[in-house]
Amino acid sequence: MKTTLKSNTLKIYLAAAVLALSFTACNDDDAPSTPALGNIAGVASADPQFSTLVGALSKAELVTTLQGTGPFTVFAPNNAAFTKAGITSLDGLTKEALTPILTTHVLSGSVKAADVKSGAVKTVNTNNDIYLSKNADGVFINGNIKVIATDVSASNGVIHVIDNVIVPPTQSLVQVAQGNSNFSELVSLVLAADPAVATALASASANGLTVFAPTNAAFTELYKTTPKATLLAPANKALLTNVLLYHVVPGRVFSTDLPNVSGEVSTANPAGKVTFNLAGGAKVVGKTSGAANITAANILATNGVVHVIDKVLLP
Repeated sequence: MKTTLKSNTLKIYLAAAVLALSFTACNDDDAPSTPALGNIAGVASADPQFSTLVGALSKAELVTTLQGTGPFTVFAPNNAAFTKAGITSLDGLTKEALTPILTTHVLSGSVKAADVKSGAVKTVNTNNDIYLSKNADGVFINGNIKVIATDVSASNGVIHVIDNVIVPPTQSLVQVAQGNSNFSELVSLVLAADPAVATALASASANGLTVFAPTNAAFTELYKTTPKATLLAPANKALLTNVLLYHVVPGRVFSTDLPNVSGEVSTANPAGKVTFNLAGGAKVVGKTSGAANITAANILATNGVVHVIDKVLLP
């Protein structure tokens, strides 16, 4: 009886030992491990939605840069974003054309979504900043481009996915107006006003300007009550100048910034302020003219941003 008991006890110990070894072996060999993160270029190459971006980076010879130590933050357009921007093929684009565009999508340093703040941000393209707006609907770039996925981790930084391609502006505020026949009345009045108006629009400040630009149709409507000849009369040059300056707001204010704006906003006319109304569509409201609809927004210039409005603002 004792021998049987000892034998059974020995078998139990042996079974326990084998079981323990089995668990140890499983823990050593089968324990899940976290795969090492690839660099930004590698992460993008492994994701089919970035195939156009990867092709563009390769053509611009920027892949090696994004394999570097970094850290970098990349606002990465997916394939649909390139299509939205009208870029369906890279065949006609040279390295020289692609480089300033692609480098505008890259920041030095790792910026997570939670750390994003509204305002100007320097990119590795030293000739072009981007402008972030953060509101209840998310994060936007230059007013028109939305961040649609955030915090894709890489070993040398982070990727945020965007729904359009960031194209650096090439024209100043004055050039934007002069190049659009719908602003011919505005241009003619700016030239007739105090030269300081044209000078301010041409140079702008370091922070840029926001121009609410009335169309020709808007001026035609104004002329029904205030004839153009009245505005152009030498005695009324100050009046004309003040009206035009009332359409200019210091700094770059994108449509995606407006949800964060409350109360009166100062204009380049020292005596005039405007307000905004977003109910039923974005509107800018003049003190005596009432609300003007913003019919086209976020036309980016090298020294500011233009919004098209359908009514002349009056202080």
